[in-house]
Amino acid sequence: MKILVAGHGALPEALVSSARMIGGELPGVASIGLFPGDTPQDLRDRMLQLLADFPADLILTDLAGGTPDNVASLVAKGGQVASIRLIVAGASLPLLLEFALSGTGIEELDSDDVISETGAIVRFRAPVD
Repeated sequence: MKILVAGHGALPEALVSSARMIGGELPGVASIGLFPGDTPQDLRDRMLQLLADFPADLILTDLAGGTPDNVASLVAKGGQVASIRLIVAGASLPLLLEFALSGTGIEELDSDDVISETGAIVRFRAPVD
């Protein structure tokens, strides 16, 4: 499973860095941040470029309704990136570690259990084929 952590400022990279201190290299995890001066379009463009090289199954965002969450939802709902199966708002270190260290694919993962234990919010779930 590939995970993209998206959020405000340096928070996404800090979460990934901290997760790597605990879980090791975590090659299936990447991050992207929205910084002062960035527009939603800037973030969208960078996100699409990143997802072209790193087709994430799951996007964890820091804040439901925040710009990174809204941009991720628009990208997923617009069908611009077919790999995205799930977007979850409320990224935290425990949530990231649960997903990153699960050892299962997104289809086999019982995301509802993980999410209910952390208080995160599902913002997008791809339809099951």
